[in-house]
Amino acid sequence: MIIKHISLDNYRSYGRLDLDVGPSVNIVYGNNAQGKTNLIEAINVCSCTASHRTSTDRELVKIGEDGYSIKLLCHDEVYGNDTELQASYLLENTPKNSSNKPKRELYHDNMKIERISDYIGVCNTVIFAPEDLNLVKGSPSGRRKFFNMLIIKVAPSYFNILNGTNRILNQKNICIKSFKGKTENIDNNALDFWDFSLADMSADLIMYRYRFASLLSRKAAMHHSVISGGEENLSIQYMSLSGSTELLERSLKEDGMYDRFMEGRLSEGDLSGIKRILSDHILQKLQNSRKNDVEKGISTIGVHRDDLDIKLNGLSMRGFSSQGQQRSASLSLKLAELEIIREMVSNSPVLLLDDVFSELDAGRRTSLLAGMKEAQIFITCTDRSYIENELAAFLMTDVKPNYYRVENRTVLPEV
Repeated sequence: MIIKHISLDNYRSYGRLDLDVGPSVNIVYGNNAQGKTNLIEAINVCSCTASHRTSTDRELVKIGEDGYSIKLLCHDEVYGNDTELQASYLLENTPKNSSNKPKRELYHDNMKIERISDYIGVCNTVIFAPEDLNLVKGSPSGRRKFFNMLIIKVAPSYFNILNGTNRILNQKNICIKSFKGKTENIDNNALDFWDFSLADMSADLIMYRYRFASLLSRKAAMHHSVISGGEENLSIQYMSLSGSTELLERSLKEDGMYDRFMEGRLSEGDLSGIKRILSDHILQKLQNSRKNDVEKGISTIGVHRDDLDIKLNGLSMRGFSSQGQQRSASLSLKLAELEIIREMVSNSPVLLLDDVFSELDAGRRTSLLAGMKEAQIFITCTDRSYIENELAAFLMTDVKPNYYRVENRTVLPEV
């Protein structure tokens, strides 16, 4: 997919913006705090409905306005036609939204899309920002967000499972809090109602996550080997409910289904059988944790606490790694994400690089540039000449970058 035109209304610092962009490399430069990152963020929000900087849509609305709207006019390389995406957010109790609740609206070719899973994946983006350099040693929630979004981009139905699981978990937590921390108040029938559903949906999540964590580990390891000159081995271990991943792997291998599962070729009947075994295991874990949950006033175990343990030469990088090694691993993860989407989705993803060149040394910049070829790219930076020099050796002679200078929230195309 190639973005041809970007339209913004009341998004962050922009009141109104209409911008034609090029099909290959688009370099957005200017001083800090002028609106470069806001433009990159808007592209990502319209693509996958999520910001890499905040989880609150309200923060994306220009101060004093009722809501924002983003439109992307794209060209579908597979079918050869243009298509338009629009993501809007309306604040509550305004002329455009009289409801007492804010609302998000999504459109594809002017048709309103009710389910996010039907919207995500039309135009995929991969964003690499300074925040991503903290993937290795940052919080588990940051790694879950990265991992969840990767899976959603190539398997949109995963969003419905993830969203459904979170809804059930929230209802269960409300139920737990009603016992006021006293185990003698536990209503097992009420908790059984939520735990049966939670175990069923959690099994689906774990099966998705196990498969994609293995794929991510393999791809990231190859990229990291190149970056480190073959001196370091990177691996990623998916961490979930105690014993669940081991049970899943053992069940698949015992029945000779492991390879077909990893390739996404397992029949619905076989998937159901494996899921039932895994769901029973999860349910038992949830039931065994009830007293502790009630005493703590929250669900203390579950897929909402899953994590990716990123290892270097067999040791967890959270405790044994330098800043340079962490940056190499983070870069490897993003390059692996780009490769997975390229392989599993018909349309190539758009690559968004938000001021990361200055954060990487020469070797890591070279690795990043090598993985960028043949993608439409948006790069933000403060110095045009610096980026021109960096790109010179990697751009083919027939590829002409497009330059845009951002000044006072205005984007000016340059030659």
